[in-house]
Amino acid sequence: METLTDRDFYPAWHDALVLLNRDLAASEPEAEPFALLLNEYGVYVGFPSWGAQGSPLPEDPEAGLHQVADAAQESAMEHLWRVWPVCPDHGFGVHPRTEDGQVLWWCAGRGPDEGHGTPVGTFEARRAVSRRASKRRRGEVS
Repeated sequence: METLTDRDFYPAWHDALVLLNRDLAASEPEAEPFALLLNEYGVYVGFPSWGAQGSPLPEDPEAGLHQVADAAQESAMEHLWRVWPVCPDHGFGVHPRTEDGQVLWWCAGRGPDEGHGTPVGTFEARRAVSRRASKRRRGEVS
């Protein structure tokens, strides 16, 4: 696969990668950045040294952050062999969701009324220890 670096080719996709790479760096600091990869079947989101997983991005000028986030998530999970990204509050996998024109990483929380979203590009690093482990360290759990 060839890496697409020409910003004239769907500039919105390149802009989306900037945001997604911020989230990737915050949550997976050892991972190489996402890139747009081209082969005879289309443009994919993946990693230059590894490749991409899933379907090509739709050849649609309206395709933007939500579609690129979906594609990045699919490639990241296949490459990392785990869920990406993960909600720092709940430890659950999140999914791209568009609300009021903004693309969010959406976590369902621990119930139907606990859902919340974080704008793509502003994701925080996952907490290194679970809340239970943190309470155990403070002596709150036996």
